[in-house]
Amino acid sequence: MTQKKTPDPTKAESSAPNTAQSTATDKDFHALRSAYAQQGHHLHSVTSKDGATTYWAERWGLVRYLPSLHDAALFLAQIGGRL
Repeated sequence: MTQKKTPDPTKAESSAPNTAQSTATDKDFHALRSAYAQQGHHLHSVTSKDGATTYWAERWGLVRYLPSLHDAALFLAQIGGRL
């Protein structure tokens, strides 16, 4: 059974996401997604409960795991796309 982490009362922790960072990330993700679409690929993402986001590119049923947006941008260049 998984034990829950007890929050430290001496530290101010927030469960709310950093909105400035998430807005920039969303903007970057949508720009990359449209660039992938121009190359005939699909860019997907999923965010886990702990806040980690995973990305992957897909075309013709083949999937490429991309651990970060930076890796997604590098793969876009590899397939001939540009931002």
